[in-house]
Amino acid sequence: MPLYSPPLLLKSKKDISSQSHIEDALKGLEHSYFYNGKRLGNSNIIELNVTTVIMDADENLYLRSCNYSGQKYTWKTVIKEQLIKHLKDLGVEYGLVNSETRYFEVSPEQHLPIEKYESRLLDLISKVERNQEGNQSL
Repeated sequence: MPLYSPPLLLKSKKDISSQSHIEDALKGLEHSYFYNGKRLGNSNIIELNVTTVIMDADENLYLRSCNYSGQKYTWKTVIKEQLIKHLKDLGVEYGLVNSETRYFEVSPEQHLPIEKYESRLLDLISKVERNQEGNQSL
């Protein structure tokens, strides 16, 4: 690893959710993530796709799907930082964000081949859309 590793750069970000923010995070929430990445040629440059999924106690889903590009060295940090920022952007209190992510570690089991990554993302998007339709009919 070089002395200075520039961070992966965010190329695109898409948020999809059935609510704009989490009403009461203290009631409980669950978070997960999955990712896909590939090296570009023989270099240390990678493309990384990361989706973070948060579900509140009322079973509302909040998705954030991002695409990054750059040096490979900070890819695990980028995934953790995306989760932290996603929670904060949804209005989760600072202390609870720290509590939820303190022992968070990126796991190779969450890496999916591109076809499975896209399929899982589409399944989650359709779930969010069904929740939105259900909330509008109430």
